[in-house]
Amino acid sequence: MQRSITLKILRPRDEKISWEEMGYLLGGLSMKVCRMSNFCMTHHLLHALKLETELLNPRGDLYCYPVLAEEYPEVPSGIICAAETRARKLFKRSAAKVLRSETSLPSFRKDSSIPIPVAGYRILQDGDGNYCAEIQLISRQGAKTQKLPGRICLVLADNWRDKSAKSALQKVAAGKVRRGVATLFRAKKDWYLCIPYVTEPADIGENFEPGLVMGVAFGMFDVLAYGFNTLLKRGAISGEEVLSHQDKFMARRKKIQEQYAWSGRKGQGREDALKPLRHLYEVEKNYRDLVNNRYAKWVVDIAVKNRCGEIHLDSGNSTSKGNKEILLSHWSLYDLKDKICRKAEEKGIRVTECNVPNLRTRCSHCGTEQAVENRKRMFLCKNCGYGTTDKNKSNGYISADYNAARNLAVYDTGDTEPV
Repeated sequence: MQRSITLKILRPRDEKISWEEMGYLLGGLSMKVCRMSNFCMTHHLLHALKLETELLNPRGDLYCYPVLAEEYPEVPSGIICAAETRARKLFKRSAAKVLRSETSLPSFRKDSSIPIPVAGYRILQDGDGNYCAEIQLISRQGAKTQKLPGRICLVLADNWRDKSAKSALQKVAAGKVRRGVATLFRAKKDWYLCIPYVTEPADIGENFEPGLVMGVAFGMFDVLAYGFNTLLKRGAISGEEVLSHQDKFMARRKKIQEQYAWSGRKGQGREDALKPLRHLYEVEKNYRDLVNNRYAKWVVDIAVKNRCGEIHLDSGNSTSKGNKEILLSHWSLYDLKDKICRKAEEKGIRVTECNVPNLRTRCSHCGTEQAVENRKRMFLCKNCGYGTTDKNKSNGYISADYNAARNLAVYDTGDTEPV
């Protein structure tokens, strides 16, 4: 499972290096990475158009490293290679549209993030208990010229409020997980280090019921609905809270826009004009993060309570045939799925993301596909009679969201890899 942890850089560990010098060094390195990446993007385009003849290796492939290393001798070779690799991957993703003139060539901004290869950094813990990142930011030649150490140790914030982030940092420092190419980037006035890492899927615990699978579907009427393949237990989270807050945020956003003409922000610059909207965006972002944590904990707690060691999670693809728009279509769905996977991993529960065809129109009892109808809260199979359309009838009442959750629970994943 691929994860990442983002940590704020507090200060250089070496007191001889001031934060002003550190900021100047990182800012200059970011600018150089931007220029190197754009240089590679341009020559990849020329190579695709068969106009590049100078920067080719003996096999005929584009190779920009010698030119970049000669032009930027103070930049470590690992960062040059990482920047070139990132540019190549970006061009490969957008090459088809660029060559068809459907979009312009992607470019990197002047405050571009700095890729740090695996060999170029390591996480340490000093005697005071602080976690530090020892990063090679200057080449040997540049270190002699600038009279700075090649590897600079930076003190990181330990995110003590986020227990999962702190435990992940401990695993990275202890070498229990495999690290990836890290990224240094600037947000506002602070610098951050993003460390990707890969963990092995946890084995199913001994206390879990063998063969029991829990299906979790994103509902059309409820936020989440769950069901089991062999148990009759079911449940859902109402969508009233999410819809209510979305309406409040939308109304507040509209009011801020209407107040712009007489609020005193007009004519004061773009930053002042957007300040209230950005503040509202941060409030909404924090609210969604809080709610996603609560929903993820609810799902995992139910799985643990019922001794279920495997969860089939809805992919949330609302564009497939027979799959109506889900309630969380305008929600941070990826963040919610990621939090469910993280919390399940801590409990030793395996999570598999499933994209089940005709998820909401197939009967979970007999497997017969029903006709695609408009949004209906109740489900009734016309073949076997599973469910009922009478909500007041307590016996046999089946919601469409619960039927989708059971379809996920009984779905055979086959060769699908756990997320």
